[in-house]
Amino acid sequence: MAGIRTDTPDLRWCRLWPIAFRDLPFSQRFQKYQEITLKVIPANDPRPETLRPQPDTLKLGKILSTANGWSARRRLVEPLLVESMCEIARRQQADGTSLGVFRPAEVDRLKIVPDDTNWNDAQQAAMGQISLFAPSKSKLKRLPYRFQYHYRCSDRSCPGHEQSIIDWELGQAWLGWEKYDEAERLRMIRKKWQDELCSPDRDVCFFVGNMRIHPQNFLVLGVFWPPRQSLASPAQLPLDLG
Repeated sequence: MAGIRTDTPDLRWCRLWPIAFRDLPFSQRFQKYQEITLKVIPANDPRPETLRPQPDTLKLGKILSTANGWSARRRLVEPLLVESMCEIARRQQADGTSLGVFRPAEVDRLKIVPDDTNWNDAQQAAMGQISLFAPSKSKLKRLPYRFQYHYRCSDRSCPGHEQSIIDWELGQAWLGWEKYDEAERLRMIRKKWQDELCSPDRDVCFFVGNMRIHPQNFLVLGVFWPPRQSLASPAQLPLDLG
């Protein structure tokens, strides 16, 4: 679970791992862009941003709205923006950086690839474990497709990037649209994640993170897409974060 720390002198990335979200009590299931507080300890992970959470200390805070051109969210995200995905890759080589956010220069397309990879027995067993707080939780469903962004970042020597999207919202959209046939679901996914989120009317940024076993491989964790007409420097944004 990637997030932004606000308890430090400067905003910084953190990765909370592991968080068994489906095993949390419903009263502790936080939303995207919601403030949370909890205790953490160092994690056994070579990636410098990773911390091990203590779930029993988790407390939920306010949800940052999209009011005023997403100003509350912009105030946290924009100070962490870097020039390009290529720059994030260079930082990974230099200091192990594993999380970042940047503005892609041009999003070419959303590529959808059939995926018939099956979960192995160990994965199935881990995901099906019964929880004290969710003894009847539903069985996870595997997505039959992989979704990838093809884009170019702003680095002058950028060769182009092809990265898989592992945004939880995309998977939920696919499952939530089960009443439609497969072709229509694919059309709706493309409309949302390509035409809407990456629209010229949006100030598009990609959240990216890498994999522990393949640190040079980055994935798109999510899309930050406030309206472009609200673009402003952090100093110009309202002070009210509510």
